[in-house]
Amino acid sequence: MTTTITGSGQTTNTAANTSTKTNTTGAAKGTGSQTAEEAKTASATKGLGDNFETFLKMLTTQMKNQDPLKPMDTNEMTKQLVEFANVEQNIGTNSRLDKLLKLQGASTASTNLAYLGRMISYEGDQFDYAQGMTQAPLGYELETAAKSVRVDILDSAGRKVRSFPGEKTAGTKHIVNWDFKDDNGLPVPPGSYRLNIAPTGEKEDQIIKAKTYTFGTVAGVSQTKDGETTLTVGSTEVPLSKIMTVH
Repeated sequence: MTTTITGSGQTTNTAANTSTKTNTTGAAKGTGSQTAEEAKTASATKGLGDNFETFLKMLTTQMKNQDPLKPMDTNEMTKQLVEFANVEQNIGTNSRLDKLLKLQGASTASTNLAYLGRMISYEGDQFDYAQGMTQAPLGYELETAAKSVRVDILDSAGRKVRSFPGEKTAGTKHIVNWDFKDDNGLPVPPGSYRLNIAPTGEKEDQIIKAKTYTFGTVAGVSQTKDGETTLTVGSTEVPLSKIMTVH
């Protein structure tokens, strides 16, 4: 479904034609530094080595001073050696997993650099209009069907510059085509704007939730402390899970 409004009553479908300066300084961070998990593994390895050395010294001393007529129980000694071997093996496995995760992170970061300079559509309501653009990939979804829907375009100060009726059905993404003109049919200046959806229900006190979709050009790629990749669009950090399309 498409909601279209132009100054002359016609829909413009020309693709966006804007020049974007890519900020590569926001690219994914390198993975050369030691991670927290690698530091834990290194500490555990050192601790195991120190404990094992102490154990061997105690065992040697005990064997030297044992009563030949009542030798120490070799089963207990063997059990402790096996336990040390198991711990060492587990630490070695963790170390290899840390290296694999680091390599995977580097590969993912390199792949995500392809987003730089690309326009994306994502879940949100703010967007930037640049001179020369003829179409903005805006949209919204309604949680439930509405009696009526008002689509508002607000400027950076929150003032309404354009308002028109929208689609009322639920369960589908409605496209909003705006020709960058105000309610008087005059072109608006370039800048930051916001998409606002105001649905009205059949009942006076009914609240209908609306999810909005906006767009922007990727200027940087980074990762959160949890390892999730985010794309920098203006002053917004957009998780990959929020991206709808890549233009």
